[in-house]
Amino acid sequence: MTALQVPSATLTDIGKGRPLVLLHGWSVDRTFFSAQAALADEGFRLLVPDQPGHGARPIGQTPPTMAGLADALDGLLDEAGPDPAVLVGWSMGATVALEHIARRGTAGIAGLVIVDMTPKVANAADWPHGLTGGQQTADALATADRMESNWPLYAPRIARAMFTANREGSADLIRRAADRIATRDPVVMAALWRSLVLSDHRATIESLPLPVLAVASTGSQLYGPAVAGWIADAAPQGEAVLIEGTGHAPHIEDPATFNAIVARFARGL
Repeated sequence: MTALQVPSATLTDIGKGRPLVLLHGWSVDRTFFSAQAALADEGFRLLVPDQPGHGARPIGQTPPTMAGLADALDGLLDEAGPDPAVLVGWSMGATVALEHIARRGTAGIAGLVIVDMTPKVANAADWPHGLTGGQQTADALATADRMESNWPLYAPRIARAMFTANREGSADLIRRAADRIATRDPVVMAALWRSLVLSDHRATIESLPLPVLAVASTGSQLYGPAVAGWIADAAPQGEAVLIEGTGHAPHIEDPATFNAIVARFARGL
């Protein structure tokens, strides 16, 4: 890579050009976007933070809620400079982005990429696009209690759910992800999971005043590809794209395809 990296314990800031703010998912950290560093050589500035409570960034005084994480975005968007940024939210990162937009509006934001995520995690009578296991709110909240009391049991389960089942190389990806996830504070993770489960951003998507791209994966163990179609239809300026043969983390399993999709979207804004 030719781009200069700004040293930081909790933020990767590389490249020049339109800012891409990459927001990682629940229980992981910014290192899960390592394969997107190639975009810094394609005319983009990458800003990749550890969200509070993840990676090297303690939760500190940030409330362990989607609203707390969303408010923590304010300073980062200020750092992005005068060019409006593209928010790229993977899993919980997409909810954080939507929460920020719902609370603060779209100032400084040019577009949004939602990566294998639903606006409402819990299924309901009027919502079939939550977790593929069919969990409703009570089920998902009960899971948070179990995770809090036995996090070492759940860390490898969470890692396994990220990747395509039985794919070559998945075992190594799962092992490395599980090692990172196991270091998280179970109390913080459980609190964030409860907040995530209770979030509902269907109305936010239906009123988005900016372009949104929903990226789905054919092999995701968490969400069906139909949710990306819903987002594309519901958003005033929505579109969807499907990446074949990947799971919940397409940016890790097929980074070349993922990076090309993000670059095309960002350049078209």
